[in-house]
Amino acid sequence: MTYMWALYAREVKRFQKLLIDTLLSPIIQMVLFLTVFGITLQGQDVEGIPFVTFVFAGLLMMIMVNSSFSNPTFALILGKNVGTIIDLQLAPIKPGSIGLAYALAAFSRGLLTILVAMLITVWFVPEFTISNPFLMLVALLLTGIQFGLLGVTFGMIAKNFESLTIVMGFVLQPMIFLAGIFYPIASLPAPFDLISRFNPLHHNINLFRYTTLGYADTHPMLSLAVIAGITIVMYFVVQRVTRTALRKSYS
Repeated sequence: MTYMWALYAREVKRFQKLLIDTLLSPIIQMVLFLTVFGITLQGQDVEGIPFVTFVFAGLLMMIMVNSSFSNPTFALILGKNVGTIIDLQLAPIKPGSIGLAYALAAFSRGLLTILVAMLITVWFVPEFTISNPFLMLVALLLTGIQFGLLGVTFGMIAKNFESLTIVMGFVLQPMIFLAGIFYPIASLPAPFDLISRFNPLHHNINLFRYTTLGYADTHPMLSLAVIAGITIVMYFVVQRVTRTALRKSYS
């Protein structure tokens, strides 16, 4: 357990050294989205919620997903390229603890980015509220760990940064944009509304939006169960993938 927290502390210090990159890029992206939607869709709403406020909650979750996934993936691919991956191979730490340490560091980065982004951009959405603070923290924690574990899995498998670019651009980003960030799933015609509900990312966005705005396309407890289930499955996947990847690298 001590080694796990040491690895967690190392990862937190690593992204703190890249604080400008950690914070600046997602915040600029968020400001651009809010500016465009605020100007072009002013006066429109979703179930009485101003459209910009509706989008704001989704953008915050997008930041959490992107930060949580990219943090461990970048660290592990970099470790392979410069040779520091051997630290994980020689350290007396279990594969599951490695995954958990990276996932918690990913959550920490995502949470920091979200908090700073909220402080800087909340003036765009004066109507934004938090209806359930405890459930909101649970949603952020599970999402951070879920995508942190997914990032560890991919980081252990990937060989170079080109793979990361491909996955972020052609898999993760399309899933995020089709998960209901910019529109309510209920407004989609059949069968696209049903298909969207099978997008795992829909449940992360749906639960977070419920905890802040009180609006949900899918029952929030169902979304919570789906997120928790995926997170548990990912933990066991990370154990297996990490054990195999480190053994292969060592040999």
